[in-house]
Amino acid sequence: MDIYEGETVLDLGAGTGIVAITAKLLGAKEVVALELIYEVTEEIQTNIEYNEQSDIEVIIGDMFKPISGRRFDHIIVNPPSIPSLPKHKLSPMYDGGSEGRLIHDVLQSLAMYYLTANGRLTLVHGSLCNLDLSIAKLQKLGYKLKIIGPFEHEFREWYPIEHIQELARQGKAKYTVRNGKYYEQRFIITATMEQERTTCVMEYLDKQDIHYRMLSHAREAKTCELAAKERGVPIDEMVKSILLKDKKGRMVLVCLSGDGNLNPNKVKEYLEGYSRLSFASAEDIMNVLGYEIGSVAPIDFKTKIPVVLDIEIKAKDKVNISSGDPRLGLELKTKDFIKCVPEAIFGDVKKA
Repeated sequence: MDIYEGETVLDLGAGTGIVAITAKLLGAKEVVALELIYEVTEEIQTNIEYNEQSDIEVIIGDMFKPISGRRFDHIIVNPPSIPSLPKHKLSPMYDGGSEGRLIHDVLQSLAMYYLTANGRLTLVHGSLCNLDLSIAKLQKLGYKLKIIGPFEHEFREWYPIEHIQELARQGKAKYTVRNGKYYEQRFIITATMEQERTTCVMEYLDKQDIHYRMLSHAREAKTCELAAKERGVPIDEMVKSILLKDKKGRMVLVCLSGDGNLNPNKVKEYLEGYSRLSFASAEDIMNVLGYEIGSVAPIDFKTKIPVVLDIEIKAKDKVNISSGDPRLGLELKTKDFIKCVPEAIFGDVKKA
């Protein structure tokens, strides 16, 4: 790994802390070691003390959740990448899920929101978890790639060979066989993002000087229930955004708490002339709001339409909305959220 003097580094999934310590010894200005497993962080602290690098910050947490809106010049990670099924019971250090991409998909989707301009994501990537897909995905997101390798590694005795063979038949894994032994290839990918990336919603809030907390998802969340679980927040803090359409094709966006059920007939009471409201299609949502299902945010949409907020939202201290990316949520104060929809109508629109 190339460490530049004076840069800020995030060692994601720090393990023993060796990458974080090395980065500091090579001249990094600020280093964060982030690890999911609490017991491992004790070992990290021991190694930090032994190497006299006490200013390394150690954080316990899952992926990017504990660092919210902080950005780094360099994110370094060696993610679990061995494809496995629950019956294989691999160690969390190696278990990459059914196609080996459990962490890769999250990492590649979200890292750009935590990088500075010209920031780099350096990751280890094996041939067993669809290297071609990752390269295509990173390039599509706008990264410039530098790839070093391959480095050949013999399969360990606990690799689920039959499962890996099936993935290879599907074109999702690659390996070589020599003299009856199986080998995977590993690569070091350095992906550079030239500009800081934000979603359209984050950009809007930044312009309004509104503070928010970023809450990342391990999975794309198409429902409020799943989004709340992924973010680790109560479902009643979630803002559910529903686009309705009347018989004349007129639209209205309705927002209520994530645990509420909408009564479309009540919405009509607050809209003059609207009748026979029904749920809009995915195509309508994209055309009118500019969002995909699962990433609808109740602010900064393409077309000016009425917005109705359920009266209960006013009583909350904070709310959770989508960022416009199905893997990323935003938490902000309710009073700031209401500022973003100044022409909103408040009313009782929930089912009894």
